[in-house]
Amino acid sequence: MKFISTLHALSGWLFLVSMLLSLPLRAEVANLKIVTDASPDYTDVDSLIHSTTGKFENTEKKLWSLFYWNHVGRRQTAPMIVHGTALTDPIRQFNDYGFTMCSTISGLNCSIWDAMGLPVKYWDVTNHTVAEVFYDGRWHMYDNSLSTLYTLCDGKTIAGVEDIGKEGACAASGGKVEKGHVALYHSLNATSPRGFLTGSDTIRTLEDEVRVFNPNGLKYRPYYNDWDRGHRYILNLRDGESYTRFYKSTGKTPDYFVANHGKDPEQTSNFGIRGNGVRNWTPNLAALDKNAHSFSGVRFDANGVTPNGKGEVIFKVEGANVITNLKINAAFSHAEGNTLSISTTNGLQWREIAKNQAQTNLNLLEGVQGSYEILVKISLAGQSALKSVSFETLTMLNAKTQPRLNIGKNTIYVGAGEQTGSTVFWPELQNDQAKPFIVEQKNVVSAKENPGYMGTLYAEKANEEAFVVFKMDAPRDFTKLTYGGRLYNRAPKSHIDFLHSFDGGKTWQQTYSLTDTKQPWDVIHYETVDKVPPGTRSVLFKYRLNSSEAGRNACSIYALRMEGNYKLADATFKPIEVTFNWSEQQEDYSLVERSHAQLVTRLPFKYNINVGGADHPVMGALRVSLPGTVANVKQGYSEGKDTGGEKWLARWATYGNNLAQGKTYKLSVPSETTWEAGDPDGQKLTDGVVGPTYSGGTSYRTGALWKSNQSPTITLDLGAPQPCASFGLNIHGYEGRDALRGEVKDTIEVFTSTDGNNYVSRGFLQTALRRKDIPINFLLPDNEEL
Repeated sequence: MKFISTLHALSGWLFLVSMLLSLPLRAEVANLKIVTDASPDYTDVDSLIHSTTGKFENTEKKLWSLFYWNHVGRRQTAPMIVHGTALTDPIRQFNDYGFTMCSTISGLNCSIWDAMGLPVKYWDVTNHTVAEVFYDGRWHMYDNSLSTLYTLCDGKTIAGVEDIGKEGACAASGGKVEKGHVALYHSLNATSPRGFLTGSDTIRTLEDEVRVFNPNGLKYRPYYNDWDRGHRYILNLRDGESYTRFYKSTGKTPDYFVANHGKDPEQTSNFGIRGNGVRNWTPNLAALDKNAHSFSGVRFDANGVTPNGKGEVIFKVEGANVITNLKINAAFSHAEGNTLSISTTNGLQWREIAKNQAQTNLNLLEGVQGSYEILVKISLAGQSALKSVSFETLTMLNAKTQPRLNIGKNTIYVGAGEQTGSTVFWPELQNDQAKPFIVEQKNVVSAKENPGYMGTLYAEKANEEAFVVFKMDAPRDFTKLTYGGRLYNRAPKSHIDFLHSFDGGKTWQQTYSLTDTKQPWDVIHYETVDKVPPGTRSVLFKYRLNSSEAGRNACSIYALRMEGNYKLADATFKPIEVTFNWSEQQEDYSLVERSHAQLVTRLPFKYNINVGGADHPVMGALRVSLPGTVANVKQGYSEGKDTGGEKWLARWATYGNNLAQGKTYKLSVPSETTWEAGDPDGQKLTDGVVGPTYSGGTSYRTGALWKSNQSPTITLDLGAPQPCASFGLNIHGYEGRDALRGEVKDTIEVFTSTDGNNYVSRGFLQTALRRKDIPINFLLPDNEEL
């Protein structure tokens, strides 16, 4: 993706330069946040909840907004497996992956709702999994897997799991009592009563939903919520570093993805959800004290880094999004006396990757994929000096959740959290994979495979203390600690305790104890320690289990996360360059590439970007860097033109009565009967059942079918003059033609007559569609095509 940029007026540029000269410099800006008003803030769970629900006072509206954005941010496909189980941490899933199945998104929903303080339930139904949330005195089901909500017969109250499949009747069914009445007649996200789900991954009928919610197939899991939580998006930027996020995949080789079941997760879906990012960083060796993670036994200047006999320098490479590949280029004054090593355990263990090379060009895949931070240690001895080093880090990201732009006016927010560095441990617990992080353990067993609905770490012997201890070091003083995880506590008198030590284990401070053994045995809890003794650069975390019974089904730990925040080497401010790149859709559906670069001179900072064109833009990339890192960045719009425009507001569609339902009609050309199509009785087109949003497969059986060289006329008799609000027709053809890309060229003209002889044209049905015109309560299918 090429960035297009241009210069603003000279007077404005000179003013900008004068501002730059007056600002102090910063070697690093930490916890950077770039958010637009066109998409949610996925920095952490609290930000996600606030950005999606903050404008609503009503709980039901808050949850509808979350339902909508969770539909946008994931796809129904093979779930992303991390640490041996489907990933249900909302922030990690939505930022980096987006590959979920029904159980996965149900767990994600439970995690978010719980963070809002709402009670949750996790249900297995017939070949499906859904979640419920409690508010306004009753339980309500939100299905983000098949992307639908159901109401009770009042058309307003969101139904619960047990309401959907049971027998019922109301005016919508003409008083007819049927099994699955709510499923058949009261879906808010179906093409029609008894029709098809609009936002699903494939053709799914409401008849299918009746079977899914069969009262005999419902199983509430009171012991389990299938959730996780704790991850946050950490974007720290240093001098000489830029990070570009691309809104589509930039490669198909293993360098560009974290494998799922050994494969590119995108291969199983074709939903275009995987994107990639690239971070480029060339540290300024002359300012090593502001760029290195740590160093010892070296001196540095404009000529590079030279050892005092023996020395070492450690750089920290960060992903923000999950890392898939790391390239390291380093140049030395001599081929002898240098060694490169990497650590994905914060220096607890090192792996040598190169030795005694004057020029090192490394492309690392194995051992770095799936990480978020990597330490690179360069050891120097004798006359070998480090002349230069640079890093290129590839990341994998969820293209559907990156900051987006809409047509018209967009507001961009750039902010930053606490100006501290961060080290995070989220070790894989199964099959002793956490051993590199553990410095001490007693009476603890690690399950060979993640057991799913029970914990992974557990006590081997009952009534004996069991614990694991993790050690975390920082290059500078710790300022805050956050630690905890997901816990399972079932056996009588069992408990799980959190402790930490600032003096190497001589004394311990307990911050939490889980003693409750009631269901659900699936508890998420974190503790924050914001009073850290000055000068503390090493901390121990202890997780202690004590149970009256042994085994993972008595007292165990699903997952653990620890985060330590520490002082930056230099926390003075430096401006930030933010560049958005997009392509504007024209009237003929062609694309014109544009970009906008903004110099952010203070934090927090708000500014506007106006997007032209005929529809929402196709997003290209988002780059952030410190000034001087990327050459020839021109501020403002790429061609120097502000298109202006108002903020785009989505519309909500409400539909009245279908006046055609049950009425008679005639076809000038009889229907074909291939693909199970056909309309011999002249009833299919007005039976009130609107066909699916997907074409192909079984979709043709729902209506009449004609060949491309036929031009049928449908003459519909309403029986009497009627006031009509709108005219519509459900049509589709062969797969591969998308109305949202202007590829449906069918011409359909509507005529009306009050006497059956004299007809007046009322215009043409719109078949070339725009995303901006799709009502927000009409959920697009997973492939985002119509």
